[in-house]
Amino acid sequence: MIATRIPRLALACLAIAGLLAGCADGGEQSAPAAPAPAGTVDEVRLQRFFVLMDENGDGAISRPEFQSGKGSVFMAMDADGSMALTPNETRLKPEAFDLLAGGDGMIDGEEFIASELAQFDRIDTDRDYQLSYEELRDYLAKYE
Repeated sequence: MIATRIPRLALACLAIAGLLAGCADGGEQSAPAAPAPAGTVDEVRLQRFFVLMDENGDGAISRPEFQSGKGSVFMAMDADGSMALTPNETRLKPEAFDLLAGGDGMIDGEEFIASELAQFDRIDTDRDYQLSYEELRDYLAKYE
């Protein structure tokens, strides 16, 4: 669970406006944020991601929440509205991005949702059928 619970409404606003790309008031698009150094997890953005997926606010992401939230996360990450993710929008290591993107150099919605990198069972290391913030952070640290 998240050690200090951030107000859900504030984080939901940030997540919807731009999970990994920044947050603009009034629904305006903002420029993509500069990439974080490889191998580090941006805790603020990860908390936005976690809150977006944790639909019932119980501090854990269930398998159904994870599955239904993938589309929302994709849309939040797509800062330029192109319906495809570029390396700057994902902040993945180049090799992880290439695994998702295939030959065209971009990740479309189907590739994102079907990705083997983002499978619930791979992230749920303690096998309790829900994802904690720590499990998600530790898993993503391998690819960012």
